[in-house]
Amino acid sequence: MEQEIKSVVVDAGNTRIKVGLFQNNDLQEVHAFSNNELDKLKSYLLKHKNYLGIISSVRSDKNTKWIKGLLPNAILFNHQLDVPLVNHYESPQTLGVDRLANAIAVANISDKNALIIDVGTCIKYDFVRYPKMYEGGSISPGIELRYKAMHEFTGKLPLIEDRIQGPFIGKNTLDAMRSGVMNGMHLEMVGFIEEYRRLYPELTIFLTGGDSQHFELGNKYGIFADENLTLKGLLIALLHAQTTFSSSI
Repeated sequence: MEQEIKSVVVDAGNTRIKVGLFQNNDLQEVHAFSNNELDKLKSYLLKHKNYLGIISSVRSDKNTKWIKGLLPNAILFNHQLDVPLVNHYESPQTLGVDRLANAIAVANISDKNALIIDVGTCIKYDFVRYPKMYEGGSISPGIELRYKAMHEFTGKLPLIEDRIQGPFIGKNTLDAMRSGVMNGMHLEMVGFIEEYRRLYPELTIFLTGGDSQHFELGNKYGIFADENLTLKGLLIALLHAQTTFSSSI
């Protein structure tokens, strides 16, 4: 009979902290906590403090230490951790932990070359060469960063905080800005997909990230959408670390 393993996986991003509970390899529940919900996060993590755990954080050392204190059995996910992936990035210590986690997930799913598009605070494009080799990718500003840049670096453009698509040809300033951001990001993603497919015709595409839901890339690209890709990659890294540790004893 398979041993039941319960794990808690934490993905602490810039704007929210996402927590997944796993039973063996099955994702049982997912909760996202905003920066205004840290008390709720604390209560939730303390309920699962005895679980096996892993924490991925792009937050300050102080905030990461606070999360780690709530989960004494958790390990920190970073570039020094032994992972089931060959990392060809020239500066692995600067590679975002979310990008690495996504690559681990895809490397263990895809049976061909893969492109990951993660739409969040930034848009991250990451290429995983089959079998299980991370090669690198690209980073560009996400929705919120683009709107903030237009507002803060001009004298009169307003700050937009919604995710409305708007018309392609904007007939007022708000719709013109929405068209530039939302349609601009859509066309950017399509352009990256087309170029990767030209370079690597046998390509699987994975779409993830909190803002990915606002973009319809169509069926012609054969895209796999998975909003929990990062959590799944972190679980794979956790179980791999546990297996490695057990075999070394």
